[in-house]
Amino acid sequence: MERRTRLMRVVTRRIALSELGNREIARRAGVPTQRISDLLAGRLEHFTADELKAIRDSVPAVAEDSGHSPQQPTPP
Repeated sequence: MERRTRLMRVVTRRIALSELGNREIARRAGVPTQRISDLLAGRLEHFTADELKAIRDSVPAVAEDSGHSPQQPTPP
């Protein structure tokens, strides 16, 4: 369950930061659009780890998704 929870957080973050719509994400992942809506509504019990991985892999990663803050240059 903990693994699925972590995957869900990663996937929902990617979706939030993505410029793709839910329909496009669903199409790329090969799932119905309702499944993406279920995921965003927090219905984790409806998903296996493999399904979450497939959705994660269908959404492009963005720089903010790495979990690290971009380094700010230090002032002179």
